[in-house]
Amino acid sequence: MRTMKALAERDEIDSRGLVTAEIELARRLEQSISLAPPPTSSGVESIACGAFRAWLVSYTSNHEANYAMPVAPMHPDQVSAAIDDLRAVFAARSRTLRIEFVEELWPELGTALQRAGLHLVAREPLMACAKTEFTPAPALGVNVRALSIDDADADLAVFVRIREQRPMDGSRPVSERAVAAVRETLRAGAETCAIATIDGRPAAAGRCIFQSDGLGEITSIVTLPEFRKRGVAGALVSFLIGGLIERGGSIAWLNAANEQARSVYARLGFRSIGSLVNYED
Repeated sequence: MRTMKALAERDEIDSRGLVTAEIELARRLEQSISLAPPPTSSGVESIACGAFRAWLVSYTSNHEANYAMPVAPMHPDQVSAAIDDLRAVFAARSRTLRIEFVEELWPELGTALQRAGLHLVAREPLMACAKTEFTPAPALGVNVRALSIDDADADLAVFVRIREQRPMDGSRPVSERAVAAVRETLRAGAETCAIATIDGRPAAAGRCIFQSDGLGEITSIVTLPEFRKRGVAGALVSFLIGGLIERGGSIAWLNAANEQARSVYARLGFRSIGSLVNYED
């Protein structure tokens, strides 16, 4: 008969094993972006800057599209000089410096960034869902469709408006360049861009970026305020994950912007595997 000590030791080993598996998955997810080949879509720069890599988009100043990530270890004393170099790169393009990374993989970086003058603006759960754990959540009255390169400019503009949270009345027009960038993304075939509607009215938008090794990043999920709490986000993400699985993908991942989003994703089968943090100047 096993003793309580033996059971405790087994549980401790299982716990360490689970933590190790989650950290390794978090590393795999982060590296799928930070070490990926430079993007080919028009208007996107990928710039190596010492131990960091930066992505800067010419057609939008949206902070989610312009950011840097660590790609190599560095001593904390080296961070300040690296940040000065990054500031110059971002300032040359009239962008605010933002650095994003998985906190558990770079445990000393946050403190070093704060010493360099940046401040923490977000700490969000990094979540993953294996296809064996996926539980779709369709919602009554919600229709989701993927955009295509044959769609009209007006349809692609709706996607951009929702993604960038612009007024739907057109008071902040979407540029032709932004529409062209979406069309080029669709033509490249590495992403699915989708819109959810209710009674024919645009309600939400989101993307799935297909990566190597069966991974897919679910990102830019935005639901218009008047359609929230109606299951739209769950239906949209379910559609995107379904498309990922159809293409042979096995793991979807994302970061939840708040507790409500985290609970929606948890119902679909997502589990937290770390914390995605953002620091800005």
